[in-house]
Amino acid sequence: MPFNTKALRMILLIGLATAAQADDSTQPPVGSGNPVPDLAICAGCHQANGGGVEALGAPRLAAMGASYLAQQIANFKDGHRQHSLMTPWAKLLTEAEIRAMSEHFAALPPASNAEPPADVDPEIGRRLALYGDWPGRRLPACGQCHGPLGIGVGEHFPALAGQPYSYLVGQLTAWTSGERGGDPLGMMGAINARLSVAETRSVAAFYASLPAARSVDLAGRINRGEIQPEAATTPTPGPNAAPAPHPGQVTSGRAPGPSGHFTPPARDDKPSDAFGEMVALGEAIFTHTDSHAISGQYVGNRQVCEDCHLDAGRLADAAPMWAAWVAYPAYRAKDNRVSTIIERIQGCFTYSMNAQASEVGHPPTAESQTIHALASYLYWLATGAPTGDRTMPGRGYPKLAETELGFDPDRGAAVYERACAICHGADGEGGQAGDQRVFPPLWGASSYNWGAGMHNIDTAAAFIKTNMPLGNFLELSDQEAWDVAAFINAQERPRDPRFTGDLAETTARFHDSRFDYHGKRAGPDGQPLGASEPKPAR
Repeated sequence: MPFNTKALRMILLIGLATAAQADDSTQPPVGSGNPVPDLAICAGCHQANGGGVEALGAPRLAAMGASYLAQQIANFKDGHRQHSLMTPWAKLLTEAEIRAMSEHFAALPPASNAEPPADVDPEIGRRLALYGDWPGRRLPACGQCHGPLGIGVGEHFPALAGQPYSYLVGQLTAWTSGERGGDPLGMMGAINARLSVAETRSVAAFYASLPAARSVDLAGRINRGEIQPEAATTPTPGPNAAPAPHPGQVTSGRAPGPSGHFTPPARDDKPSDAFGEMVALGEAIFTHTDSHAISGQYVGNRQVCEDCHLDAGRLADAAPMWAAWVAYPAYRAKDNRVSTIIERIQGCFTYSMNAQASEVGHPPTAESQTIHALASYLYWLATGAPTGDRTMPGRGYPKLAETELGFDPDRGAAVYERACAICHGADGEGGQAGDQRVFPPLWGASSYNWGAGMHNIDTAAAFIKTNMPLGNFLELSDQEAWDVAAFINAQERPRDPRFTGDLAETTARFHDSRFDYHGKRAGPDGQPLGASEPKPAR
């Protein structure tokens, strides 16, 4: 739906004239330098409640982050965003006025005046928002950056819930055409270019139909189990909406496809019985391990299974669970014995999720509901896979050949700052929406510990090269992947649970690989890596 620029121009001109000419105005005009500009001008398009206007394509501003709003005005001023009215108006504003206006709308209660059209079915958009399309387009879910139910994450990933449909369609189109820029690393233009026009409209209809809410409030409800993001109410399409196609029937036990990668059953093909319920529970635990009411008690950091096993363990070359299930029992040098898949899952809790620091102080037992659910989910993903095949295409991460320069944490620091910090934070602390974790911490007390496989530089480099940044909108070189993996794993993290009390002995027994910095390099605090527990994140 195009902007009604004629109507917008009339509103803006009237507002500017009123602000400039009214002798008894209690608010100074735009551009006066006063830190409290006439906010009635903004309300002409965005409404006094900040909920936006569907007919004008004016966005919701209420409860959006102040820094995000200020950045958008700056984008209009410097040309990263173009609009016949917003661009000239933004150039009139002083820094003090921008700050005051942004803080005003950010402080308003969440509000939405969105009216999604009745002839657009939001179901396709819902699936893309919640799950993306990893196998087909390496398209991450919208929520993986913008947070569950589009509540927004930090200053770079704004809330989408409750934005007017016409505004969302207009901006997604502008990203694709290049009319809008200023997005970090050019990610929105690259990601949205993978959507069809119909998908863009459906995604916009889905988010426009969701209620506006402050991220901290909604995140708290999610963490308390009052809302399950995947169980969000799907908006009812209008009477004129064309039915959305089924997301893809996959016959149970389907053989490997033309790519050579096994295809797991579709999400919607879970059995409609008690086993199917257990599979669904396992999937929920897999994707929300640290915050789920059942599994959260065993997690001592802010990690989830899906951090290392993308697309809920379905994606080839991202350590898919269908390949892991058929490969166990197997001998593991790390344990120096034959391990079952149950023990392998428990090991992930011990090392990747630092269960020793959890509420209960240990990983889930084999008889626990957490293990039953996860094992059921993995088994179901592997429906029809060849049992005992330890060489399935797509298993693990594709190995990355070493470069002539090797790997260097100092070089990696620059790569991290440029390509990784926007999501994972300048200090590796991860990204939050309220208290709901969205991007995983990469080091520090909330990260994986020194026993996790990802602390090995070669493993991390392979994962990063194939799968990061999320959605592969920016492709790192082999050298960059090696260097940034070295930088990440040259930071302190929770102690190896196998620590004997002697750093040198622990290093000799468990960390003799040249891809492992444990006990061999000083951390940022000057102490040998692995010698002490990092302080909890502030």
